[in-house]
Amino acid sequence: MAFIATSDRAGGGVETLGVARAISDPDNIAAEFAIIVRSDIKGNGLGTVLLRKLIDYCRNRGTRELVGEALEDNQRLIALTRRFGFTVTTVPATHTVDLRLNLTASAD
Repeated sequence: MAFIATSDRAGGGVETLGVARAISDPDNIAAEFAIIVRSDIKGNGLGTVLLRKLIDYCRNRGTRELVGEALEDNQRLIALTRRFGFTVTTVPATHTVDLRLNLTASAD
């Protein structure tokens, strides 16, 4: 599933502002997620909206866990996921963090 935030362009057409997507394993146990927001509008809450929609969608379809990976210096994403209750585990060898959210727990 992918959620795409768009906006109408002044001269016509549509531009993409951000995307959140999740790909579930065949048994719907875990879904890997990713979020991207256009750099000039980061910090305005679009990532929060997109992640909320993704969590709600996956939880409603019975997915048990949402998982992801980020560079350890991506502090905006780490802070965002922590606000939603994700467990953040540093992987020193790769300078990344593993992000995990149990979707079977009570709603955020």
